[in-house]
Amino acid sequence: MMRTILFFIVLLSMPTFAAETLTPTVSFELGAINAAVVERNGKHLAIYGIGDQKGSACERVLLTHHRRDVVWKAQAAIAAGAAVVAPEQERDLIEKPGDFWNAFTENRFHDYAQQSTKILGAPMSVDRWVKEGDVVEWQGLKFEVLETPGYTRGAVSYVVTVDGKKIAFTGDLIYGDGQLFDLYSFQDAIPEANIRGYHGYGSRLAQLVTSLRKISAAKPDVIVPARGPVIRDPQPSIDKLIDRVQALYHNYLSTNALHWYFKEDRMRMCGERVLGKGAVVDLMPYSLHEKAPDWVFEQATSRLLISDDGHGFLLDCGYQRVIDAVKKLMTTGLVTQVDGIFVTHYHDDHTDMVQAAAEEFDCPVYATPEYKDILKNPAAYHMPAMTSNPIKGIKALPSGKTMNWEEFELTFHFFPGQTHYHGAMLARRKNERPVFFIGDAFAPSGIDDYCVLNRNLVHKEGGFRLCFQKLRQLDEPFWLVNEHIPYVFEFSDEEMDYLERRYDQRVEILKELFPWDAPNYGVDEQWAVFYPYGVATKSGKKLNLEVRITNHSPKRRAFHVQPNLPEGIKLIRCESDITLKPSESGAITLAVDVTAAPGNYVITSDVSSKGMEFRDWVESLVTVE
Repeated sequence: MMRTILFFIVLLSMPTFAAETLTPTVSFELGAINAAVVERNGKHLAIYGIGDQKGSACERVLLTHHRRDVVWKAQAAIAAGAAVVAPEQERDLIEKPGDFWNAFTENRFHDYAQQSTKILGAPMSVDRWVKEGDVVEWQGLKFEVLETPGYTRGAVSYVVTVDGKKIAFTGDLIYGDGQLFDLYSFQDAIPEANIRGYHGYGSRLAQLVTSLRKISAAKPDVIVPARGPVIRDPQPSIDKLIDRVQALYHNYLSTNALHWYFKEDRMRMCGERVLGKGAVVDLMPYSLHEKAPDWVFEQATSRLLISDDGHGFLLDCGYQRVIDAVKKLMTTGLVTQVDGIFVTHYHDDHTDMVQAAAEEFDCPVYATPEYKDILKNPAAYHMPAMTSNPIKGIKALPSGKTMNWEEFELTFHFFPGQTHYHGAMLARRKNERPVFFIGDAFAPSGIDDYCVLNRNLVHKEGGFRLCFQKLRQLDEPFWLVNEHIPYVFEFSDEEMDYLERRYDQRVEILKELFPWDAPNYGVDEQWAVFYPYGVATKSGKKLNLEVRITNHSPKRRAFHVQPNLPEGIKLIRCESDITLKPSESGAITLAVDVTAAPGNYVITSDVSSKGMEFRDWVESLVTVE
């Protein structure tokens, strides 16, 4: 009931939009989610949902996909008795979202599937499930169902001819004149290349291209998307979007670290899915690589620096076998003690056993402040491939801090490469070439940015562009170490020029691809996020939460949040508003009372700013024990 009340309060407080006429019987209203209403014989059918101008008189509402940030628009029509039509392929996510959340709450760590979690918090009743080739008949009109996966795995579009005009309702398949709402929603596995979701950068762009061509073949006069303006000249916009996503994917492959791991045949297979059979796929040749110095001991995704007198300094520890290998070195006398552990990033294959190693070797753990908290409180985050094991007592060293250890000089860096929460350590030993231990940020074939949900930010002072700057600042020859690769390697000046030039080109493509004033909004799903993401509590307790927001825009922005609460969780306080400078991050705090029965609950929040309105956008998972 509380959620329903809040929904109608927010509905009444939202700005209204003027409806426009697409045909004599079809009206369109632009909004956070668009509303298209067909009126015939005194009856109404809605696509996506009803608008402010039509009241609640609606017999049927057609949904294109399952995401909660879209289907909320249909709630007013459903509450007034409208029958719901939705895609069969997404039935479980609409009809049984509780199953998803119960499983996800248990399995959200070590997650390599990398799918959007913008799933409904409560089930939605659907009257008819549709698939490719079905026809929804209503008042003499025939809405043809086309399966158009891409933005989601099981999305559909509806094509109808009304008043002599063919209209395609395509959901989030296309935004405006050849743009996409975001890129991170297209991350997925590539089964034919044996690539799992974590490594599947823009995988469903392949389905997007196929779906766009299917819509093109239907020859609509108008496209009405779920978000963004009506597209009145569809073919040029479709062509423009296909060109942009193919240019993006071609660019991505040209600097792709997976070329090293998965080799040329699999990368060409990935390329042809998006670019077409026989397409030219540029792959960066492998850079110079050779055996590591003798003082670098390798085990799994860890490295141990061994000093002349047998002291060790460990980088990362994801496996028990790393601890066992170091202990074996100690029994042979090659290593006398471990003096510290530096953690490069939070991924489970680098962190699962860090706390155990720190206890085994009685040594401190180091990181930089930018990612200390995710190591200390992993349950408070939702990121790819996370460990579930907290690390205690981390010593945060500011980026650029130097430590003298044995005959080495160690310099610690914030290094947001493979993921935003990432560091690196430069080791200098007298009369030797320095070695830069960079976690998973680079490989001899390019950059490790194959998982968009790792938060690979693209502004000049962040992400890989910051990493490029740090590499350029080292004005002497040095080696790089990626802990998945049994070599040291280096980039020549020409290779660095190539990587930076290609990356700058990608940023320009992204600027054209998204409708936002900064491309980071299209690649960073967590520009707005709940903290903590997951929390366990008991009934009768109060919870303090934050909605953390990063202003990626080049101007000051005011942001507003509106929490949406399930039954049994009551809002006590919410600050609601915050203004942030460009690139600034801040938090809006709220407090809730929990009186719910034991189980898993989803709190969501709307997030809005001028020209940006996202409903049910972020979530926090509350487990009542």
